[in-house]
Amino acid sequence: MRLSKTLVGWAREVLFRIQQATRTSQLVTWWRTPARRLRVWLLVAPALLLAVGLAGFAMGSRQMDREVAAAQAERGSVTERPFAPPTSIAVQPTATSACLETAHRADELIHLLMANQRDRASDLLIAYTVASRQCRQDAFP
Repeated sequence: MRLSKTLVGWAREVLFRIQQATRTSQLVTWWRTPARRLRVWLLVAPALLLAVGLAGFAMGSRQMDREVAAAQAERGSVTERPFAPPTSIAVQPTATSACLETAHRADELIHLLMANQRDRASDLLIAYTVASRQCRQDAFP
């Protein structure tokens, strides 16, 4: 609302200056100088663009409201049957013996590394790697 009042005030001022320019020869040059013309267009073009954009937005939102209201009225008149919920099958995966062995060896390996027993940890690391590969092959054949 405030924008439209500003635009109306600005348009009145421009019209007033144009009327004054036609009456006196001194103000005729106001409209015709290139710098003034450029300044006027730099003010008018964004204002017009904003006005057209706001008008398009308002018309689009009204159209959307009508379409939603029509869809709700149409949907309300037809009785719909409730759909059954989709059936889901729950499969509980079980860990293979290789996976359990991998977990056991990983715990043991962490304990050895924390105790700074690196020579025993290096031997256990090979066994852990073999068990880990077997576990992956069992899980994703």
